[in-house]
Amino acid sequence: MRFEVQDQGPGISRAHQEGLFEKFFRVPGSPAGGSGLGLFIAKGLVQAHGGTIGVESTSGQGATFWFTVPTAPAA
Repeated sequence: MRFEVQDQGPGISRAHQEGLFEKFFRVPGSPAGGSGLGLFIAKGLVQAHGGTIGVESTSGQGATFWFTVPTAPAA
């Protein structure tokens, strides 16, 4: 099953997308606040349930964050 959250913000450059899910990563120039742990923790939870997580974004056009988790086999 795939879940998505989309925004209409400034987007995230491709150069910074790889680091988004790393511990303590913050996009340079982003507003103050946050510890850079949220997406790192989300990645760990999703992977612990056998899923994957990612982002699709273009600078100036918002971002779509997504994750997948396997569904239970039919009974």
